[in-house]
Amino acid sequence: MRRDKLAKGFTFIELIMVISIIGILAGSGAWLMANTVKNSVFIPNQMNMDKLANDALDIMIEGDNAAHGLRFAKVISSIAANDLTFINQDSITIRYRILSNQLLRTIGAGTETVLPAYVASLPSVTLAGKSGTLFTYYDSSETVTATAANVRRIKMILIAKTGTGLYNDWEGQSEQASSVSIDRLQ
Repeated sequence: MRRDKLAKGFTFIELIMVISIIGILAGSGAWLMANTVKNSVFIPNQMNMDKLANDALDIMIEGDNAAHGLRFAKVISSIAANDLTFINQDSITIRYRILSNQLLRTIGAGTETVLPAYVASLPSVTLAGKSGTLFTYYDSSETVTATAANVRRIKMILIAKTGTGLYNDWEGQSEQASSVSIDRLQ
C-alpha cells in the first residue's frame, strides 16, 4: 500500500523539470511580446517618417496648389547647401531652405511656411540634409558647381526623423533622395 501512494505523486526531479519548461516558455513569450509591442510603436513612426520625407521631396520637385516646384524652374537665382531660390515658369520666385530642423518655403514676397503643412502636428520631428547638406548642384558636365547660372541638375537628400530615429528608442527615421533636371527655358 505504501508503494501505491508514492506512485501517484510527482518526484522532486519531475517538479523541477516542469518548472524549468514553464520558465523557458514564459521567457521566450515575454521576449516575443516585448518585440511585438516595440514594433507596434516603431513601424508606424517609421512609416510616418517615410511619408513625410516623400511628401516634402514631392512638394519641392512637383509643387502643390500654391506654386509649381523645381521641375518647372526657369531660372536658378541663388544656391547654397541648405538654401535654394528659383523662378518657376509662372515667373514666381520660390525659396526652399532648411532652418532649425524644418523645411521652409517662401512664395514670392509671402511669408515663410513649413513644408509639408502637417509636420507641425508631429511632435519632435526634424528634417535635415545628409551631412548637413540638402542640395547638391551639378552643371552640364555633371560636376558639382557653386554657380547658380551653371546649375543643370539638383540632387536632394532629405532625412526625416522623430527624436533620435533609432529603433531601440522606438522612433523612426527615413532618408530619401531625389534629383531634378533643370532645363533652360527661353
